[in-house]
Amino acid sequence: MKIILALALSLMTGVALAQNYQNYDNSYNSGDAQYQQDVGSQRMELAQPGMRHMFEFNVDSALRAAISFDKIKTKGASSDNNTNSNLSFNYAYGVHRFVQVGMRFNYFTGVNGTEDEEDMDFSVGGILNSSEDFSNAAFVALYVGAGWAQQFGNDASRDDLRFATLSVGKRIPLERWGIKHVTYTPEIALKMTNSTTDESIDYAQSLQLRFLQFSVFF
Repeated sequence: MKIILALALSLMTGVALAQNYQNYDNSYNSGDAQYQQDVGSQRMELAQPGMRHMFEFNVDSALRAAISFDKIKTKGASSDNNTNSNLSFNYAYGVHRFVQVGMRFNYFTGVNGTEDEEDMDFSVGGILNSSEDFSNAAFVALYVGAGWAQQFGNDASRDDLRFATLSVGKRIPLERWGIKHVTYTPEIALKMTNSTTDESIDYAQSLQLRFLQFSVFF
């Protein structure tokens, strides 16, 4: 239920931002020059206005910033007060009519189960789209990144992680239901993770079906 509420709030916020940005973009820009930017001595075509910026919301990492204050009591131990912080951010920019570059950031510090934990990862990558209309395109994405997963307490350990994610998906616009700037974005992703410290894991591979995922364009 918390995930559904977070997704709903994120989508509402994204739609509002998208609507304001498009109004500004339409009133400020005119002519073909808005589709281009200088790259050295050449000119490179940008994505269409209204398609250049994308926020992505999914079950694993919806756009969120949350702090919770928890009081935890485990059997045989005194109660403990903890503060959990959770931050996730997924963003991509259209650098070409068919290509986006993006970044993903996730951070968690707090209690997972009965142990204190701190996790962080950052990745960058590219997205190749099948159409200039990103909101109605199939796509292939590749992200690479690094981070760490650290546990404290009796079972203290730290893994320094390197990972890569390859995914394919399709964006389906929701405008027919009166929702502008938002697309339903189901995706299949293969994530491969390696630990350079081998404290808790050597490596991990996971195949993920991200069926509850949305993108907001502006």
